[in-house]
Amino acid sequence: MRVLVTGAAGFLGARLAAAFAADPRVTAVMGLDRVPAAGPPSGFITAEMADFERAAPIADLVLHAAAITSQASEADPEAAHAVNIDGTRALLRWARAQPSPPHILYLSSVAVLGHGEPVATEDAPPAPRSTYGTTKLVAEALLQDATRRGEADAVILRLPVTIIRTATRIAPPGAGFVSDLIDSALHGRPFTAPLPPDRAIPVASVKAVTALALRAALEPVPARLLHVPSISASADLVRSALLALGFPTKGIGCAPDPAILRLVAGWPARLGTLYPGFSAGVADTGLEPIIRAYAAQIGLDERS
Repeated sequence: MRVLVTGAAGFLGARLAAAFAADPRVTAVMGLDRVPAAGPPSGFITAEMADFERAAPIADLVLHAAAITSQASEADPEAAHAVNIDGTRALLRWARAQPSPPHILYLSSVAVLGHGEPVATEDAPPAPRSTYGTTKLVAEALLQDATRRGEADAVILRLPVTIIRTATRIAPPGAGFVSDLIDSALHGRPFTAPLPPDRAIPVASVKAVTALALRAALEPVPARLLHVPSISASADLVRSALLALGFPTKGIGCAPDPAILRLVAGWPARLGTLYPGFSAGVADTGLEPIIRAYAAQIGLDERS
């Protein structure tokens, strides 16, 4: 199977490309991004999503991870529309030109939801409250319609916030603050979360997200819309998990940012699923194992 990953230079896209390259079911992995990748895949294409039809090679599976994310989408809605919506339309024009409908795995987002349920499963009605969420929902609809028409074979995988993000920040952390909070605490740095201490958002580990993306791409799925089941994380919940593992939380505080509050307004505290068998043995069980694994990765031992 030949796999093409869009957004392959990004934090998650790069990890997914590497995971596909390591899977024996995959014969070739190519990546496409607007910026050059620092590492694999070897068949990397530097191109805008708008040029997908011209630039993309033949592939059996496209993992579509390219996107302008939440804060950037709010700051520049035209760029968000160009990449998140028009980029998906370019992908679908390419799909229509293929000899047979290509398999597409689309990484969507919790941001398409907006009713504030404690737990949202795949049957929760979408109600985006941000430009990012709106563009992701439009892309979902385009992919669903192309599948209905027999022009693509698409599966949508909705993601919570993926942790622990280690890429260098070019802007203050927003909804992804949980990664920064954990990293700062483990390195003894102060950190101020942009949400109230008890405001929980859904998170999942990079390990779980990667494993479920490969499962959704390479194995039979129970439905064409799936959630990555998540755990709830707030500043208070993260502090409790850190303390339970013996790590100090001195210098960790909260100063709610109205702009970030608006971005996550209506998000569920956790993503659930109607198809627990899909994520069996892979979904995260709590914050402590994620923190423990990251601490080991950076050379720290839990101190409890």
